[in-house]
Amino acid sequence: MRRFYLPTLLLMLLGLASGQTNPSYINAELQRLIQAGGQNYANTLLRQAPDQALCSIHRNKLPAEVLGPFIEEQRRSIKYPADGKLMGDWKQGEPIFNTLARGNCFSCHVGSPLNIGGNVGPSLEKYGQRGTSEAMQKYTYEVIYNTWAYFPCTVMYRFGHNGLLKPEEIAHVVAYLLDPASDFNTKPALKR
Repeated sequence: MRRFYLPTLLLMLLGLASGQTNPSYINAELQRLIQAGGQNYANTLLRQAPDQALCSIHRNKLPAEVLGPFIEEQRRSIKYPADGKLMGDWKQGEPIFNTLARGNCFSCHVGSPLNIGGNVGPSLEKYGQRGTSEAMQKYTYEVIYNTWAYFPCTVMYRFGHNGLLKPEEIAHVVAYLLDPASDFNTKPALKR
């Protein structure tokens, strides 16, 4: 039995490492073998989404042969607002950015005039100076929707991908960050 276990597990992990992101990588036999490792081990491994499993296996540093397909898959998952506008109303984006139970963006990023920002992510202070071009709106929207499309395996929430924010809400946050009239761009950021 043990002879079967190790080669099977190795083959399955190699399938993940090669960029296979289809949830079918865990078949019934592998699932049975994983569960033989104990309930905690099984719970952790079997509940991971395939993309999260890839990040776990590679300790958040995807090898070059995995990186391209991984990013392509993440970008294919991005959904856009029904009206096609990637920049909504900054006044509706402000409470999403600044509320713990919503976007909670300020906890990781400096830039908010309402809350002292954290330092987990890069500073977004004066983010609006980047302009409001279509490319900038798209980049900002896509990073918020699924940051793994640009920064694989990062700790930032994948707000749209995981259903934490609707596409229209993300567009409002984009406006809060980019609109030159937004308080985010007209008032000083609170800092420690």
